[in-house]
Amino acid sequence: MQGFHLMKDIQHISSDLFARLAQDDEEAFTQIVHFFYKKMLPVAISLVRSETIARDIMQDVFLKLWLNRALMTTIENPAAWLHVVVSNTTSNYIRAQLRYDLRVKNSMADTPDTAEIWTDVDARFTQSLIDEAIGELPAKRKLIFLLSRREGLSRKEIATRLSISENTVRNQLTDALQFIQEHLKSKGVFFIPSMILLQNWLQ
Repeated sequence: MQGFHLMKDIQHISSDLFARLAQDDEEAFTQIVHFFYKKMLPVAISLVRSETIARDIMQDVFLKLWLNRALMTTIENPAAWLHVVVSNTTSNYIRAQLRYDLRVKNSMADTPDTAEIWTDVDARFTQSLIDEAIGELPAKRKLIFLLSRREGLSRKEIATRLSISENTVRNQLTDALQFIQEHLKSKGVFFIPSMILLQNWLQ
């Protein structure tokens, strides 16, 4: 029943927003993100039982939306498509988590500190993969990414410092995020931590 009401609710978002998004309109992207984040985050939380993970999932979904923005004019119902992306991304996480839990159960003794130790190991492993991916970025893209995610500069500030356009900064960040995401997935990690995703994305 919750899904029915959600699908009915998201039909109210204007298809014109998706048409504008297909033309690289960032204001349209902002409006879509704000609308769907509010509507669909509770659904993701109810499925994965973790607000932090649900936020990572939504970040991943919006990155996919931005990367596929040019297709929005060819999709009959973009709002429904986005709902499916959320459902599929959540399902992929749940399946990956089940496989992960099974590996942990089979490879480690059941001691009181096992879960905490393994979580810390996993976080360090993920960070090492992110650092590895960043190290493989082209020099200019790496610099722009680090200025954004490590120094917290906005796109405008980066553009001014490097004497380039804001569009160039945006495109370089998009390419960097896509590369990091694919690198993590190739290593069996399915989500980029939210701290490096949409931070400063719309500044």
